[in-house]
Amino acid sequence: MAEGVALGKGAWDCDANKLIPPEKEAEVFEEIATMEFPFEGIPTVPPRKDMQHLTFFCSGCRYRVTAEPTWSVAKVKQALWSGGISRSNKPEGKRTTPGLRDWMDLELIYAGQKMSDNEQTLDHYHVPPGCQCLIAIEKAKLERGTPDPDSAYWN
Repeated sequence: MAEGVALGKGAWDCDANKLIPPEKEAEVFEEIATMEFPFEGIPTVPPRKDMQHLTFFCSGCRYRVTAEPTWSVAKVKQALWSGGISRSNKPEGKRTTPGLRDWMDLELIYAGQKMSDNEQTLDHYHVPPGCQCLIAIEKAKLERGTPDPDSAYWN
């Protein structure tokens, strides 16, 4: 692996509660370009076939979990929690928030919209089957709000 290259924090399979090896990520997430639908003789990534899994980004890592569009947001959070998303917590003493202590500390976001736990389904938020662009974030991070306009955060 190249020195000094900034890489993500890998991928995690919440169904198996284990790491997805880096060499398998492209295969698991169906990101291998083929000549099935070439563009001007260039291989492209074909349309996805796996519609049973959703992908959530949380603290630089991708989390893959089985979920149906009819599942409630709470059920998806519970599946992520039981599958090991709490591993995204920073070590004790290096956190500025309490961290993920249970599934209710998670906030799920799709298309810029926070998804409520009040038994709304993924369908309600128009999350397509097999979606790979969802966000899972610690609720406390969102409750902190935006940094002050004069903060060094914006530099």
